[in-house]
Amino acid sequence: MKFKMPSSIALELVPRDLNLFLEESRLNLERYSFIQKINVPEIRSVEIKSFEASHVLLKNSLPAVPHFRLIDRTLDDLLEKVSALKTLGLEEVLLIGGDPPKNDEFVPSGLTTLVAIAEVRKAFPSLKIYAGLDPYRSSFRRELDYAKEKMDAGCNGFYTQPFFSLKVLDLWLEQLSDTEIWFGISPVYSDKSRKYWEKVNQVVFPADYNYGKKENRDLAKLLLARIADANCNAYFMPITISASAYLNDLVENEE
Repeated sequence: MKFKMPSSIALELVPRDLNLFLEESRLNLERYSFIQKINVPEIRSVEIKSFEASHVLLKNSLPAVPHFRLIDRTLDDLLEKVSALKTLGLEEVLLIGGDPPKNDEFVPSGLTTLVAIAEVRKAFPSLKIYAGLDPYRSSFRRELDYAKEKMDAGCNGFYTQPFFSLKVLDLWLEQLSDTEIWFGISPVYSDKSRKYWEKVNQVVFPADYNYGKKENRDLAKLLLARIADANCNAYFMPITISASAYLNDLVENEE
């Protein structure tokens, strides 16, 4: 299978240790020329947040796209952190609402995605603002309408949850053909991993989904080719395997 790549690809890395995170980011950017930037997710269970990790990358002249969970912060905090990163060369940011933790004592900030997009756009006109697009959490119609509301609020495009089916991908390519979208691609090598996606993100897998490394690799290449044909972008989310191992497997097994 020909390894056809979109023109722009990002890599998502979780910052569990700042030194290792910086080293891994630099290594993958240098080793794989098709990786243009590092996505920095914000995960409640991970102590290091996107601001700190993105700060380290930008200080070392590495391209970073920080994710900000809005449910955890006020508007003033968000604007302050974006401003601090922008002085280091920040060009892009991803704003996501975030799911509340299973904690009765948790009090959400009240900051909504639409308000955050509009306020960040007003404060930083030149900044590229992305929002999340989730093909699984609600009806297709509702998610599509929400995406259009985010665009009206001032976002430039979207980062999606990972896709595991060409048919589902085609639906979104058809509806948002003129929109800048970064489509997620993530390997799933076990039933445990599959159940995580099904439970946490309500992902619906194809009935014949296969956990094999070759099958995951072939699916990734099919998705990449379709994304490239649509002049869209992709980002890799190698959650259960090291990024280098995953990317190396793709490159070494190019046919």
